[in-house]
Amino acid sequence: MAKIKIAGTALIAAALVAGCSKNETTDVAPDVAAAPAEDPNEVMVSVGEKNLTRGEIDKIVNAALAKDGDKIPAEQLAYHKRMIAAQVAQGFIMDNALAVKAAELGYKVGDDDFKAFTEKLLKQFEGRPDAPKTIEEFAEKFPFGKDYVLTQLRGQALIEKMIEGEITSKNTTDYSAEAKKIIDGIKEKNSHTQECVTASHILVKTGVGEASDEEAEKKIKELKATLDAVSDEEKSAKFAELAKEHSGCPSGAKGGNLGSFVHGQMVKEFEEAAFSLPLKTVSNPIKTKFGYHLIYVTERKAQDPDPVPDEADVIAFLKSRDSRSQIGEFLQDILRKANIKATGEYKSLLPPPETPKAAPAPAAESEKKAEPEKAAALPAIERNSRK
Repeated sequence: MAKIKIAGTALIAAALVAGCSKNETTDVAPDVAAAPAEDPNEVMVSVGEKNLTRGEIDKIVNAALAKDGDKIPAEQLAYHKRMIAAQVAQGFIMDNALAVKAAELGYKVGDDDFKAFTEKLLKQFEGRPDAPKTIEEFAEKFPFGKDYVLTQLRGQALIEKMIEGEITSKNTTDYSAEAKKIIDGIKEKNSHTQECVTASHILVKTGVGEASDEEAEKKIKELKATLDAVSDEEKSAKFAELAKEHSGCPSGAKGGNLGSFVHGQMVKEFEEAAFSLPLKTVSNPIKTKFGYHLIYVTERKAQDPDPVPDEADVIAFLKSRDSRSQIGEFLQDILRKANIKATGEYKSLLPPPETPKAAPAPAAESEKKAEPEKAAALPAIERNSRK
């Protein structure tokens, strides 16, 4: 339901599942929601012929604060008022735009539909100490009032049913070839296992505003002599101590620790020294374009292979990826055509204007641009497959 949230329809469930998003409320003007209502009949949001007045918003906000307001620090009260008011306005937009559209398309939520929806919702909280056992108990956790929350949930169930009927169920794309290509790419990469080194370093920088070559070389040799004078057992701790005190690299704050790296990630001179240096040995001074280094290698091993996900998991991810995009476009299109108007602090809730579609990129370039998304998603796919 993440995409539905951006359109304002996850007013209730998203608030408890993911927390109230600051991004959804911080655009509201900082001084209006907290100010006294000058005219309770002033229309703040409208969808077609349906209006939401300032007085109606204030009534719900005040009821919410009457229930839980004593738990809110005084300095945060104005922010909470704005947050609740924005959520109320979002719910109004959902009821009178997306839900109306669902009804136009012939979608209805019967008792069985709502029961299935609420069971799925409650399942998300199983195992938590305060997990609600019934949807009524869930609704009572919110300061809006149980009836209001249940109405919003029924509207959300209707939107989910519309999304399933108009988007999800109509996606009949065969992702098998794309999934196989992704999996084969992972296997191919794993077949070329690289050596991986874990190392720390001390850098005495040279260049404009830094030490001269002669000064840097002298300093690094002094540090090397200090390290050579301590026992092997003390060398690691002493190296970290000197790195924190003398290294010009940000890694100095971590005792010079660079973590693990493979061939091609470091400059040539540094890499050659790191991959040839015996373990737990301090290198001779190494000159690179950055300055003079001392290197201390703590581990050398074969790089861990990337986990290979199941084909079904990759297909599920690819389908979800495309559905998310389609759902966002579908809902935004409904909102743009719903004749939504807002005034003052609620203008941020208006749907963004439609942007012209860019010309499609050449096939090779499109595929190249998609690779980072695929690569970033695969670890998550693997994690999910292990649950």
